[in-house]
Amino acid sequence: MKVLITGARGFVGKHLTEYLGVDNEILATARRKDLDNIEYLDLSSDKSVTSFIESHVNDDIEAVVHTAAVFADAQMTFDEQMQVYEQNVGIARNMVKLIQGIGIKVLINLSTMAVYPNEDGEYSEKSEVRMSVNSECFYGLSKFVAENIFSFALSKDVRIVHLRLAQIYGRGMRNDRIIPTMINGLKRENRIIVFGDGKRTSNFVPIEKVCEVIKSILADRSIHGIYNIGNVNISYLELAMTIKEKYGNKDTQIVLKEQGSKARFVLNTDKWDKYWRLRDVL
Repeated sequence: MKVLITGARGFVGKHLTEYLGVDNEILATARRKDLDNIEYLDLSSDKSVTSFIESHVNDDIEAVVHTAAVFADAQMTFDEQMQVYEQNVGIARNMVKLIQGIGIKVLINLSTMAVYPNEDGEYSEKSEVRMSVNSECFYGLSKFVAENIFSFALSKDVRIVHLRLAQIYGRGMRNDRIIPTMINGLKRENRIIVFGDGKRTSNFVPIEKVCEVIKSILADRSIHGIYNIGNVNISYLELAMTIKEKYGNKDTQIVLKEQGSKARFVLNTDKWDKYWRLRDVL
């Protein structure tokens, strides 16, 4: 199968390009022009997208795994976060143009669990989506809007799978994410600072599982719709203790800080897990 991967320079895109390339022909793309084995594609540029379509319209690309996105963080101003939202919605618009222009029949869209409110509770694919209480509000909102743009514009002709991903970890992840932040604090000062008194709970998934999930979706034409993808729901205190056990020593300190979120967020992944169990049986 010939598979287009957007955002191939990013953490997830790099792993997918390597993993899926074992069994598939991969067309890896990114918005930088100077990367070996990665073709230039700027999804925020109409000109770039039009040129890409003209170059690949006869290439028999069967599927696209869409990882490209602009990220926001809580330190951004309101206007900066709005720009992130607008950029991601623009990317979704151009993805529709690209998919229709080339005639791609499968879209695996990487979304996020940030579409759900970061509040106490358990969240399945049928739960309320409400980003306004999240520090990643505009990123989550842009991803939810993108889900709907794709489903509205493409669902008649394209098999669409939206993956609402938990916090992904693994080799090459960003240093500002919670796991490398804790590990780096331990290595520098032999202590791990945990905000929210360590009560905050979230879901974490290894990049290897994300790759396996996407490989399964490409192989099984019956899979479509929205899936929460995660691995383990764990409190930040439990996470810190696990990191201490793996990388620390008896003198490593875990320091609890009052400030920060204390939300006990549980991602329900039963829908995908049920498919996975049935796959093993059948």
